[in-house]
Amino acid sequence: MNNIVNQHIQIDNWVFEVKMVRALRVQNYGEPYSAIANIKLNGNNAYIDGMMQKDLQQFSNQDLQIIKKYCRRMSIHDIVIEPTSQGVIHQPIVQQSTLFRSA
Repeated sequence: MNNIVNQHIQIDNWVFEVKMVRALRVQNYGEPYSAIANIKLNGNNAYIDGMMQKDLQQFSNQDLQIIKKYCRRMSIHDIVIEPTSQGVIHQPIVQQSTLFRSA
């Protein structure tokens, strides 16, 4: 199985680009979610903002690892996470020349 997802698909003379993703933490789609993150994609870069969680909890390391895993599948090399009211989230991705950095 291919773990890389294309950021664009061409159908005839139309190209469809994935530029924004809304990530929800939930067991099953359609159920109430407990956290949300907005991810904007631009080439090999991802900008993550609007990270919110129920009851203003902080995101766990496991949450960040799952977001990193998604970004790897989208061939992202640089991830920037906007500062939140909970502080700056900054973690390296274990991959060639890839960073998780704050804005």
